[in-house]
Amino acid sequence: MSNLRIARCLFAPAAVLALAGGLSGASLLLTSAAASAQTCGTAVPAGSNCTLTGTLNITAGSLTLTSPASLTWGASLNGTNQSVVDVTAADQQVTVDDATGSGAGWHVTTSATTFLNGTFALPNVGSLATTGSVTSISATTAPTATCVATCTLPTDSTTYPVAITTAATAPTPVTVYDTALATGVGQVILGGSTNANPVGWWVNVPANVHAGAYTSTITQAVVSAP
Repeated sequence: MSNLRIARCLFAPAAVLALAGGLSGASLLLTSAAASAQTCGTAVPAGSNCTLTGTLNITAGSLTLTSPASLTWGASLNGTNQSVVDVTAADQQVTVDDATGSGAGWHVTTSATTFLNGTFALPNVGSLATTGSVTSISATTAPTATCVATCTLPTDSTTYPVAITTAATAPTPVTVYDTALATGVGQVILGGSTNANPVGWWVNVPANVHAGAYTSTITQAVVSAP
């Protein structure tokens, strides 16, 4: 019996100390929590924390298109119908910079007036086409899309090749590349002579055409929304 009492006497102070320590720790936690809830901008005691709000304001930019300055083709008449492509490297890409920050998507359009050489003209239907190839006018591939810096690559649903019907006046714009919502954000190069699928601008030359220089006014634009 005496041993048991001694054991109880030895155990009791330890339990009290443990309880007291626990209460003391809880008090310290409450004090620390109260200190961390302070707002910065006023005097804060040493060893305490304060919180503040950091805000980054981003201003929307614009949607722009950089296209070739001109397109050029060459053909030698040989008694057969021919399809000729613009072989100038600089003409085999366009650049779209979507800095709007909206994710609204965009599409590139092209229209062209009738190819004229004085009183001679190429047919309005079937003369001009574009695709992601400089080796085949029938290629079904889209131009390669690459980021200039950080971008969200476009998701293109255009069917290639794209036929562009010309007209003497007010030709109808045709979509030659498009993006889905939330894609094509940032600066994007479409095509490029060093990429697998450059932009191919093609002209069909009939065998019975008259020799000479045929010119057309070609209009390109980038339009917001897919």
